[in-house]
Amino acid sequence: MENNKLCEIKTNIVNWYNFKKNLSILQINASEVEISKYLNDVSNSKLTIAYQNDEEKNKIKNEVKCNTILIDNLENREEFDYVCLIGTLNVYKKDEKAYKKLNELMKIAKENCKPDGTIILVLDNKYGMKFWTSIYANKNILCNDKFALSKTMIEEILDKHDLKTRKFYYALPDYSLTNVIFSDEYLPTLDTISRNFTCSEDEFMSFNQTESYQEILKEDVNLFPFFANSYFVEIKKQGNIETTAKFISYTNIRKDKYRIKTIISDTKVEKTNASNASIGHIQTIKNNIDIMNNAQIKTLDSYVKDKIESKFVKEKSYDQVLIEYLQNGEEDKFYNEINKYKNYLYEKLEATDDKNTVFEKYNIEVEEEQKEKMHFVKNGLWDLIFQNAFYIDNDLYFYDQEWYEENIPVEFIIYRAIIYFGELHRYISKDILLEKLKIKEFEQIFNKLDNCFQEEIRDEEMWSLHTKIKTGQTLYDLYNNLINEFNEYKNNNVKNQEIRAEFESQKQEIDKQNEKILALEAYNKKIIESTSWKITKPIRALGKYLKK
Repeated sequence: MENNKLCEIKTNIVNWYNFKKNLSILQINASEVEISKYLNDVSNSKLTIAYQNDEEKNKIKNEVKCNTILIDNLENREEFDYVCLIGTLNVYKKDEKAYKKLNELMKIAKENCKPDGTIILVLDNKYGMKFWTSIYANKNILCNDKFALSKTMIEEILDKHDLKTRKFYYALPDYSLTNVIFSDEYLPTLDTISRNFTCSEDEFMSFNQTESYQEILKEDVNLFPFFANSYFVEIKKQGNIETTAKFISYTNIRKDKYRIKTIISDTKVEKTNASNASIGHIQTIKNNIDIMNNAQIKTLDSYVKDKIESKFVKEKSYDQVLIEYLQNGEEDKFYNEINKYKNYLYEKLEATDDKNTVFEKYNIEVEEEQKEKMHFVKNGLWDLIFQNAFYIDNDLYFYDQEWYEENIPVEFIIYRAIIYFGELHRYISKDILLEKLKIKEFEQIFNKLDNCFQEEIRDEEMWSLHTKIKTGQTLYDLYNNLINEFNEYKNNNVKNQEIRAEFESQKQEIDKQNEKILALEAYNKKIIESTSWKITKPIRALGKYLKK
């Protein structure tokens, strides 16, 4: 099932890459129309698509206004600045094994790329996690050799063609719906791997991808490239790799007006709008930077020419500092640091006694007694959490402050800092922390508020694609689950029949009683209307008088 949202994010695999403007591009097979349109735009209509047959040619001509040529007619003149093979192996997956086909295609790519040009190769990894979790035979690691190759296989083919200058990137959940891209210079952590936002047409997976990656990272982070779902490979015929980006992330889960793109390079971090609708969100971030500066909250971020920039920092992040205290058994230092953080927020954020709080805005009922225990602030930067700060020269520097609400309790910010700090819960339970910080009693209220924020931010179409995936089920599990569901249905059906029988029995009894009542009422009416009843009326009146 295709939908508009998925079409919009198909270009994520390439729209971060710094294509030099107005240079010629050869795309070998147009596997996705959206990508071809993007390449045509960045090349200022200097895109040529090499097609496989007339059917593919007609499809291209209907969708993209660019040059086309039959692959067999390419003259091998080294005339293109870029040669792109993006999902190309999927076009051939019914024909032959991927290894043989890529070997042929790399020969064509090299012969048509300028000496100082670049080849872009994008494909699935034979041993990608999605092929381990799949319950479908045509998608597992034993049957995917017609469209997927391992990193070792790819490197072997590139070496054969003397293409030894290359850089690998690792795309999740895969190249077709990319939400995050890692590199050897920026491998995932237990925190950043959560950006593997899976959304699939498949309803079942045998186990959860992200949780599996986390287990692998605990063992050895260098194992990740072997299990990455898709590869983006930048290849140079001559010279050096010029791309400096080492980490790219998107926010596919969000509504268009909140979607941004983040690129981390050697020296800086850049955030830009990922759609035209989210230009206003970049402005919101700028406003939040101004609020932090006015409140003397140190920040790494600045607003530069319609984007957010910050210096790439190599110091320890604040959450890492806190975890190290616990790893070293220094709980006292940990709690002292948490209290410093709490007092820091109290000090820096302007207090307010406005009765029209964030709870009224989102129609969340809170007792006045509970409100009185909270410390409300005017400028509610509710993402001032541990993970969004660095510890530099014994001072906190915050970054990535996208969100703002007025009249919010500081305790809610602290609550989120605890709840979204997954690694912390390996050392201290969430409940103990909330109790120690005296915010346990607000947990349900804050959870409702956080859900309101998430509902406002997330795109329901993407969320439904994500949450529909059921994991932890083998085919045998599915069979048993279906049997259990059928038996439950039968049991419920029997119970319903028994209830209906009991209802009918009681209804019949009620009908009988109603008939008796009607008969008695008719008999009573007959007596009252009788002559004898009227004659004895004075006697009955005398009887009542004598009783007084």
